[in-house]
Amino acid sequence: MIRKLIAAAALVVLGVFAVPLAANAAGYVPSGSCGVSGSPVPGGTVTISCQAGTWDDNEAISVTVSGNTSVTQAAFRSAVTSGPFTTQATADGASSAGLTLPSNASGTYTVTSTGDVSQNVDVETFTIVSAAPAAQAGTSGEIASTGSTVPLLIIWVASGLVLLGVAIVVVRIVVRRQRLNS
Repeated sequence: MIRKLIAAAALVVLGVFAVPLAANAAGYVPSGSCGVSGSPVPGGTVTISCQAGTWDDNEAISVTVSGNTSVTQAAFRSAVTSGPFTTQATADGASSAGLTLPSNASGTYTVTSTGDVSQNVDVETFTIVSAAPAAQAGTSGEIASTGSTVPLLIIWVASGLVLLGVAIVVVRIVVRRQRLNS
């Protein structure tokens, strides 16, 4: 009995200290309210746009870009030129910031935007694609096959077998408990 009381007390203490920490976490913007558009190729330009209501009205937004190659201050273009990697939300809380990629850009870039007042955070990721090479003489001009080589039927059968195994385990547990209780 004493062990149960100690365990219950430990859970109460954990709940008291863990719940406020989760409540103070950064406010991430709703999924789909921001996005990346443009041409993610070396030397291209991408735009990070957020819908109205994402940020506080006229809020300053700090933008951090990380990737395989460095993005210099001169390569970042935004509507506000008051500071490097800073832009400002419009009167309705929307934003749009353009990013010019270096000519040697490669790999994946992550753009993190943080509202200076609201502390809302948006994280957008995009991958640099190389420019399509010119068609070579003698090639068929077909698009390369991409995607999974595993037939969909095999995936469904495997999923069904996993569910069947879980069902068998549950039935065995129920039968065992019934035998013990009778």
